[in-house]
Amino acid sequence: MSAPWSRPPGSATLMHVAILCKDVDESLRFYRDGLGFAKTYEWSKTTSDTGQVLYCDRGVYVELDGHTYIELFPGGRDDVTSISGPLQHIALIVDDVDEAYTKCLGAGGAAFPIEDWDGAPTQVFINGEPEMEVRVAFVRGPGGELIELYQQLSPVVAVDRTATAAGASA
Repeated sequence: MSAPWSRPPGSATLMHVAILCKDVDESLRFYRDGLGFAKTYEWSKTTSDTGQVLYCDRGVYVELDGHTYIELFPGGRDDVTSISGPLQHIALIVDDVDEAYTKCLGAGGAAFPIEDWDGAPTQVFINGEPEMEVRVAFVRGPGGELIELYQQLSPVVAVDRTATAAGASA
């Protein structure tokens, strides 16, 4: 684990996202084999400076980018079928959504359908300023967590749709 994290004084940066797993080893295989993350740290208990045992009996960090981690804890449930609560999904930038999706499914992940879409890789146009073109897919990890696989296709630049619209109506 590399630390301290580089950030402007007085600001915060993301250190980790914790996931409750039905099976920590199964989730570790998914993040390692499906997404290419490395296991960087594992522990069996945490204690305070007074010797009090704190919140978990096992934890594993898998490294995203040298200073951001996913923390895997035991305690997930078998009945997780939908996303609820304030955390909706985790988005991960990948080089190739199709390849990452296939690897995730092969490593124990499952397709995650959203309304009429099966969650498989698809092109998406994000109608903002500027407009973006991305390729995304959604998978469910072994612990029930929803993961968006995200590939930027177009640079973040303004797109002039007036010329396209004028040409289409002619």
